[in-house]
Amino acid sequence: MDDFVEATGLVVRRGRSVVLNDVSLSLPQGACALVLGSNGAGKTTLLESILGLLPLEAGVVRVSGALVRDGEGRRARRPPVPLGLLLQVDGDLRDQTVRHHLEVAASLGGCSVTDDTLATLLGRVGLRHRMEDRMVALSVGQRRRIALLAAVLPGLVEGEGRLIVLDEPTAGLDQDGIRLASELVNDAVARGCTVLIGSHHPDRFPFASHRVTVHDGRVGVVDQGKPNLMPTSFASLPPSNSRPSALRLGVKYAWSGGAPLSGALSAMLVCLGLSALLVEPMQFDAFDATLRRGLVLLPAIVVGLAGDASLTTLRRDRAFARLSALGCRPVDVATPTLFGLTGVVAMGAILGASFSFGTVLLGGGLAVSISMLIRAGDAMGLRLARPEVLHLRLLSVLIVLPFGLLLDVMA
Repeated sequence: MDDFVEATGLVVRRGRSVVLNDVSLSLPQGACALVLGSNGAGKTTLLESILGLLPLEAGVVRVSGALVRDGEGRRARRPPVPLGLLLQVDGDLRDQTVRHHLEVAASLGGCSVTDDTLATLLGRVGLRHRMEDRMVALSVGQRRRIALLAAVLPGLVEGEGRLIVLDEPTAGLDQDGIRLASELVNDAVARGCTVLIGSHHPDRFPFASHRVTVHDGRVGVVDQGKPNLMPTSFASLPPSNSRPSALRLGVKYAWSGGAPLSGALSAMLVCLGLSALLVEPMQFDAFDATLRRGLVLLPAIVVGLAGDASLTTLRRDRAFARLSALGCRPVDVATPTLFGLTGVVAMGAILGASFSFGTVLLGGGLAVSISMLIRAGDAMGLRLARPEVLHLRLLSVLIVLPFGLLLDVMA
């Protein structure tokens, strides 16, 4: 049987430590593999390397023969097969509703769900009455149940060629939740899905076909034979090829947490307020053309320096990492565009300046361009153990030179 999950020669570092050293792993389609090891042995590192979340010093990861990531920096934009994912940290967005979390997970996992289907599934996990509640209103155990259900949704579709990766799926669950996790994984494997489970409790998944042991940066694999599965107890889901728009999700996530209000909008209002206090219209008329244009465009720069509000929201609880592994990177270009345009118009009104429609459009373009530049740096900073230590706003002075050159060209 051809290998479905294939990792060859993986070398992964965390800081100065080599966590995985020349690791290779091959699993056939339909396998249920338990990834076992002591705390800090590298179970999570192995799973996240297979998902393409971690940079590789060397090696290559392929799923169903397609590249996921390699040591030369190449990485697939989307997973090559429908994927379900549960990280150690749930990766949910606390401000979204339970319904929205499951709908997005289903769409990214290649399956379709209706309101009735969601109600039935939530009834099975004991949370039907919480479908319209926000995730933040749930207890830790309830959020874990929702995250587990969301991760296994792709496995409820009949047919092979699907992958589910679960990292400590029973953490924080009571006995009913542990039984639920076992039933969900059983159903996914019975329908032909390939499942990897990082766990300290192999007895909770007795039907596993493989045991993968991680120790001292090395991996050992034991094939336990065909899994002994129970009959399926969850209804099958229909497949779907529709995926949510990264732009629409970006706007929704940005505003669900209120990040634009505390970031771009507040910065723009401070900029406008200071300009109204420090610059009188008569003084403004005495400035040369370059300085006048620079002051009018200043709110757009300030808005851009606030960065991408959707990424600011998704940084919490590794929500961005989870969505990125699923092949969706929400981005909010609408908010900086709106505030950039509005800021230029408002500044012009405050200073009594006359400007063209092109200047207004330039303000929107500046806000988006700078916002995406800051976003790129923030996204790279997420690789750090403590992303908050990277203060890219301290480098904002570097934007002054190209902005000055732009004003000179316009003048």
